[in-house]
Amino acid sequence: MITVWAAITFSFVTVRMIPGGPMDYIAAQIRQRSGGSVSQQRLNQMVELYSQVNPSEPMLEAYINYMISIVQLDFGRSIFYADPVWSVLGPAIPWTMFVSLFALIIGTLLVFLIGGFLAVHEGDTWDVLGSYFVIFSDAVPYYIVGLVLLFTLGFGTEWFPNGGRYDNALTPGFNLEFMGSVLRHAALPIMSFALTSWGGLEFRAHCTRIIGEDYVDVAELRGLSDARIQLRYIGWNSMLPMYTGLMAGLASLFGGSVIMEQIFRYRGMGYYFYEATMARDYTTIMAAVILFTVVTVVGLLIADFTYGFIDPRAGHSQRESFSRSYRERFQRFVNRVTGGGRVEESETIDDRIEDDRASSDGGMSLQVDESDFSRREYFNERFDQSVLTPFRIIWTSPRARVGAIILSIFAFLGVFGPWLVPPVEPMQGEILLQPLEDLSHPLGTDDIGRDLLAQQVLATRPMLIMMLSGAITTLGLAILLGVVAGYLGGLLDKVLMTITDVMMNIPGLALVIVLAVILEPKSPVFVGVILAIDNWPRLARQIRSQVLTLRTEAHVEASRVLGLPTRSILSKNVMSRLMPMLTMGTVGAMRNILMESVGLYFIGVLPFTTSNWGVVLNIARNGGALSGLDRFHWLLAPILFIVTMTYGLQLFAQGTDRLFNPRLRARHAATISVDDETDDDDAGGGGGSDTDGWRSSTAD
Repeated sequence: MITVWAAITFSFVTVRMIPGGPMDYIAAQIRQRSGGSVSQQRLNQMVELYSQVNPSEPMLEAYINYMISIVQLDFGRSIFYADPVWSVLGPAIPWTMFVSLFALIIGTLLVFLIGGFLAVHEGDTWDVLGSYFVIFSDAVPYYIVGLVLLFTLGFGTEWFPNGGRYDNALTPGFNLEFMGSVLRHAALPIMSFALTSWGGLEFRAHCTRIIGEDYVDVAELRGLSDARIQLRYIGWNSMLPMYTGLMAGLASLFGGSVIMEQIFRYRGMGYYFYEATMARDYTTIMAAVILFTVVTVVGLLIADFTYGFIDPRAGHSQRESFSRSYRERFQRFVNRVTGGGRVEESETIDDRIEDDRASSDGGMSLQVDESDFSRREYFNERFDQSVLTPFRIIWTSPRARVGAIILSIFAFLGVFGPWLVPPVEPMQGEILLQPLEDLSHPLGTDDIGRDLLAQQVLATRPMLIMMLSGAITTLGLAILLGVVAGYLGGLLDKVLMTITDVMMNIPGLALVIVLAVILEPKSPVFVGVILAIDNWPRLARQIRSQVLTLRTEAHVEASRVLGLPTRSILSKNVMSRLMPMLTMGTVGAMRNILMESVGLYFIGVLPFTTSNWGVVLNIARNGGALSGLDRFHWLLAPILFIVTMTYGLQLFAQGTDRLFNPRLRARHAATISVDDETDDDDAGGGGGSDTDGWRSSTAD
């Protein structure tokens, strides 16, 4: 309910308070249609009719009336469709639900079948090949798959319709002909979502972990059949950790319906939301955001209520707060001011250590003679530990190595690309030149003879800027909220996580579209910051969960008992352990921002101020790139760059977790002595040669 209330409140604030926003736009349209002769009182009445918000009412009264009207499903009138908003969006909801639920069911079955198959064949050729295929399928954006399916199975073979919800010549009803038409028209959108909504590797990891449990060994000793063990013991228990996440995938499917329904001209709620967006029909836009949120929240509530039936162990537990109470903080402040009690907490550790050293018998000195360790040796060690060691670790992991090479190539193109390719101009070559037909234009040319390779290279820099700015914003917000909430706990944790849950449950892509329409971002940096809204909540949740585990570990407890400042504990004891998650979260945010930005540029929501891959996709489709093989390479050129980039990010994210493994860092560091390496291996439970390290790092 809090999430729904927040969505309604956001809608009201957007309509009422944002300067130059919906309210002013509606008023301007009314003035234009009336020739400017309408009075201010009549203007306010007409604005209220459309938006359900009276500009002349006091803020609180207008807010209460708006809440009442929304609860009564009265969202006002659509400016674009000239009908009540509910009569436009209400009938479209079942169509979007139909596609989303079918895609979720099929995608879930694929996750279980493929993930379970890879777990059973762990370590063999099927596992290696299948893992790379799953990574590739997860890296391809759903709208790219939709375009390829539309070209091959729609325009190419005409096995499936190119758009629409059903054959307009049929009368809707519960008969086989009509239902068959509905399924044929929905098949391509469902396949596009289902083929890219996999979590096969995650399910494989859960299955692999369950296979090693004692109760699985007991089941085998009891003589139970392999099928029962795999389904009832391994499959069922591996499904539980993914259940809520799969239901939460409804939010991403609903957000993605805005792009998918536009590609297939499928008249669901996403289609009407897009049409309203392009027409600046703000009343319909805000109503769609509210309805998107309600449907998502209902799906998550169903997941919460049914999870207890699936796993009886599910429940909630209370936990203590490690933050100091306000009374204690106030008392410490008074003590500092009056000079009583413990005046300087920062003295408690350093001064005790110095006193202990001074009073120790023998006066053992811990100072290092500068002659024993030169400045040059220090910098060499730091360079080896910070640069060369991570490079060696990445190079020994096939996934990370390939991903790093791909990302390095794109970084090179982003920095030096504008000097490597000529400016894009008409008639650089023959019109619609095919790939490799002329080596001076390797990817061919478009319908006015512009070089396609040069277009993609010049579009790389704006894409990288968007990805980096969005990833930095995502990482900053996630760390701030996740670490603070997880470590301090108490009321602050509840407030911050409530905000995070609200933002996570509102379909982020729909929210981003609303902000893009109102703010009209032109800078790639600004676009990346806006797209971060859809990425930081989930990462903040993950960081908070990890911090809850870290703060109970012995070294953190010891630092807290010794009285170290909270910021010191967080920076030295907590953040260092979060680095694997933060690295993968950053790469994942870059991937998501890449996919979302291309999709929004492709459908024309974001303004075309810079050349990027989404703009090229938009121009290619509008230029008839789906109409035949002689033009499809125009669409294929940006697809090649998009898929390669997302695949590189996915591979790199899969291999970076080993960067922070202490044993691997010690093994690959040139400045670690042989004795230290041997001691490290012995402490880890068994030595290993460099060959063993290579084998362990390439097993993924």
